[in-house]
Amino acid sequence: MSVDPVRDAAIEVLLRVSEKNAFLSDALDKTLRRKSLGDRGNRFLTQLVYGTVRHQRLADHILGRLLQQPIIELPRPIHLILRMGVFQALFCNQVTFPAMVHTSVDLAKKRGHPGTARLTNAVLKRVPQRIDEVPLPPPENVARYLGVRFSLPDWLVQQWIELFGEEQTAALCAASNNQAPTTIRANTLKIGTDDLRARLEQSKCILDKTTSIPEELTVVEGPALRSKLFQQGLFMLQDPASMLAAHLLEPKPGDWVLDMCAAPGGKTTHTAQLADDKAVIVASDLQPSRLVQVAENIERLELRSISMLCADGAQPCYRKKFNAILLDAPCTGLGTLRRHPDLKWRAKADDAKRLAQQQRGLLRAAAQLCENGGRIVYSVCTLTREETLDMRSFAESLDGFTFEDGAPWLNEWKINPGTYRTNPASGSMDGFFLMRLRKSS
Repeated sequence: MSVDPVRDAAIEVLLRVSEKNAFLSDALDKTLRRKSLGDRGNRFLTQLVYGTVRHQRLADHILGRLLQQPIIELPRPIHLILRMGVFQALFCNQVTFPAMVHTSVDLAKKRGHPGTARLTNAVLKRVPQRIDEVPLPPPENVARYLGVRFSLPDWLVQQWIELFGEEQTAALCAASNNQAPTTIRANTLKIGTDDLRARLEQSKCILDKTTSIPEELTVVEGPALRSKLFQQGLFMLQDPASMLAAHLLEPKPGDWVLDMCAAPGGKTTHTAQLADDKAVIVASDLQPSRLVQVAENIERLELRSISMLCADGAQPCYRKKFNAILLDAPCTGLGTLRRHPDLKWRAKADDAKRLAQQQRGLLRAAAQLCENGGRIVYSVCTLTREETLDMRSFAESLDGFTFEDGAPWLNEWKINPGTYRTNPASGSMDGFFLMRLRKSS
């Protein structure tokens, strides 16, 4: 029996995520390395697995109305085939409805038996083909309506409503469900942003400038990451919101800089770049395996000012104090759902509270390591109250520290003195929260 190899590989990835708790990006990378599907096949495989995970609550809502048995009783491969079929019917314009049904039935025969194939055929033939045909919960229950429509947990939507209000939350839910653009950071130690854009466009890439961040470029189309310019260290894959941290830190040549949670090294290498590779930068991380990623980026970008240290940031082990400290703290990551849709199904309602306790410990340690007159930048890629505004309240209690604004061009994202927030609903950026503290002399 012949099945579509791309769709079959997609079920393999989804099973690894569902049954073995693998991260979606890791499971996909493993399959891409093992399979020879070609560029087009790889792109479709990526679209299938990310789209199915991104829209899985909506898919289950639709399937629950079409099935005569509880979804939980379905064999896992068949459940995933049905989810993927719903995603294709609603969101894959390049797939015809008959092709979706036919290929899904073939998969169900391979992954199940004739009975599950008949079930798959019967259910998917009745799936809506447009989102306005989907019966959704009543909009009066805002959290549940948005949670089903945009496939998010109710508790997360409710937290956003309390933080941003219903109108902004609706926009944030919609934005978080979109695919993130590919953005890169020019390595200005080697090449100017305009020159990098010109050279990539010579390689049949189409790029755009979507923010005021000097080094940012957005890849609209083309194989930028496969370009030899990437291997030559002329640019780094990085979200624009992530680039704000080093700019807020404002490292200078001669500074002693500590990056307390450095992996995978995007902000670390950006810090070195802004200091003209003439600061003394200690890249610290608790996990040795993650420092390997930092080392790879340092080598590719050809930076000399960074030393690495495996250490627990919450337990300072340095005799030297630092002029500048970057605390890109471990967090729930819920500002990056466009890039990591599986995070919303891994997260629990009390994760932010637990992580905020760890973040407070790290910020206390940073305060001890900061010399008089020095500065600390706290950064997280999330939008929960506990990890953002509540952390700002905690920072107010640190003796000898005051909030300090960064450069005026950062005011686009400023929400309070020395405090900045990006929102996927208001631009092509992940959701980040940052604050800068200055220690009194």
